[in-house]
Amino acid sequence: MDTAAVPKTGDFFYGWDLLYKTIQAEVAKKSDLLVALVHFLLTKHYNFRCVGIGDDKTLPEEEGSELLPDSWNDDDTKYSLRYVHDKCLYLLLGHITEDALLINLMDINTKKVSNICVEPETLVAAVKGGITTLMPSASEVVERYRRELLDPVFTGNSREVTTQTTTSPRPSVSDPDPLRIGEPRRGGSFIPGGFEPRPFGFPDIGRGDLDPLGRGGSGNLFAFPSRPNMGPGPLPRFDPFSPLNPNVPGQGGINPDHMRPPNWNPDYYM
Repeated sequence: MDTAAVPKTGDFFYGWDLLYKTIQAEVAKKSDLLVALVHFLLTKHYNFRCVGIGDDKTLPEEEGSELLPDSWNDDDTKYSLRYVHDKCLYLLLGHITEDALLINLMDINTKKVSNICVEPETLVAAVKGGITTLMPSASEVVERYRRELLDPVFTGNSREVTTQTTTSPRPSVSDPDPLRIGEPRRGGSFIPGGFEPRPFGFPDIGRGDLDPLGRGGSGNLFAFPSRPNMGPGPLPRFDPFSPLNPNVPGQGGINPDHMRPPNWNPDYYM
């Protein structure tokens, strides 16, 4: 049961009066009521069962009870209560200081430990009466117990906490991309998000330099063909990289129309 979804008034404290009647004659100090409130929260709203006092870490065979055991508050400085839930053992330990009560909850199996510090003189107004008379801020105390003492340690299924997960279907090829600007590109090329579509049908030159993965075609230059005379459109001048062969047309020598260096003199070494 998810205690966060239950208001800490009315039915939430239903059953406290019965518990209080069983311990009323034993309550001697204000810290007793704060420990009894933890016990009420564990047994009613978290399905714990108390199996006695002490700090023995051996899992008992007994099922336990919703009642506080005998001598649970006999010690003037500490409390030691043992609980079971789903065949797991938990220890609830309390230590009384001058003006505070430090409570620890330990999962013996996982070794998880939580703690909370409360002030009996501030939170408990009386030791006789109903829950609102005993602890006017009982709702806030219970919420602190849940958040600081129980949630860090206990993850059992008595609290019916459900989480909804939504799985979005993968968009098909025909589904529009809400982040796309303009018409989709053809040919599977890539446009980095946030770039404007090609204006006025200009060629998509230079866009590949903006893609760190090298997709989207060529960069600032036109695509370099694998063979001369491949495909339509303007092509860069191509001089072969292999050794020159005078018997092959076009490989008789370096193209004489290459740009010459400034003040070039062919007879410089003559």
